[in-house]
Amino acid sequence: MVEGPSFSIKEIFDRISGRPFNHAPTLVELPGRDLLAAWYGGSYEGARDVVVLSSRFERISNAWKEPSVLVDTPDRSDGNPVLFVDRYENVWLFYVTMEGNWWDSCVIKYVKSEDGGFTWSSPTILRSEWGWMTRNKPLTLRNGYILLPIYDEDRWRSMVMISEDDGETWTRYGDIKTDQGVIQPTVVQLRDGSLLMYMRTGGKGGYIWKSASTDNGRTWTAACKTQLRNPNSSIEMVKTSDRNIVLAFNDSSAGRSPLNVALSTNDGCTWPFKKSLEIGQGEFSYPSVIQSRDGNIHVVYTHRRGEIGQFDRRFHAHGANIKHVTLNEAWIKS
Repeated sequence: MVEGPSFSIKEIFDRISGRPFNHAPTLVELPGRDLLAAWYGGSYEGARDVVVLSSRFERISNAWKEPSVLVDTPDRSDGNPVLFVDRYENVWLFYVTMEGNWWDSCVIKYVKSEDGGFTWSSPTILRSEWGWMTRNKPLTLRNGYILLPIYDEDRWRSMVMISEDDGETWTRYGDIKTDQGVIQPTVVQLRDGSLLMYMRTGGKGGYIWKSASTDNGRTWTAACKTQLRNPNSSIEMVKTSDRNIVLAFNDSSAGRSPLNVALSTNDGCTWPFKKSLEIGQGEFSYPSVIQSRDGNIHVVYTHRRGEIGQFDRRFHAHGANIKHVTLNEAWIKS
């Protein structure tokens, strides 16, 4: 672990032939200490050729491997992958598949790997009814339960699913809502054992909203607005080994730039330290943030997702790639 400020940036890939649209990465450190990233990519958002792709960062070579297809549902669009390693070192990939033509027709599925992400099980449906979705990583609570943040794309509300038996069965809790809608929740467990949830705001809400739970995710407080800005875009938090919180988000109320990381040393009460990962024109969005066992913080995100004319389901057709940043808390504070 580097003691002083440390920062580096890599592209996971430049372009993928036949898949100009790539978005919404997720990241995990594997049992063998390699990193595994996954995202969805294809012709354009919602296209039936969209699959879940993945790449492995090999510690020995210090490089990302050529991306490969991890999940491909025939004639369906897959999306919003979420990687997770459980306490038995099984690697999970949660994701959604569109049964209709858009996100409100999604079902939640997962595949598992027992060999560090080299081979995967057949898909299992976690929830077959349409509209519930994944985006941000699960966490293992202090009591051993797994909490998976989810949301309802149809009603724009946030929820969690909790498993008390290492993923065999799941129960939904919470129905966190606001007038403008809150989705894509990210959750951390605080020093006192309570849970803090931050959420993307819908419409022109302009700020991140939050909720809290003191009973391991079964009930949640009414959502309230934070002072952290949000341009209707995904965010994610991670609790570090120093018991601080790192948040990756677009520090803007109108556009998906800049892309920042912020550090809180008091369980999210204040965020005195902020640094920009990307600035300027373009979209830098949908970050996923983890801390590896060496103490470094890793962020992967969509880099320069292109826009074509007016919004439609093909407007993301150009040139997005996925970037990987490695940094530490000292860099955020510097």
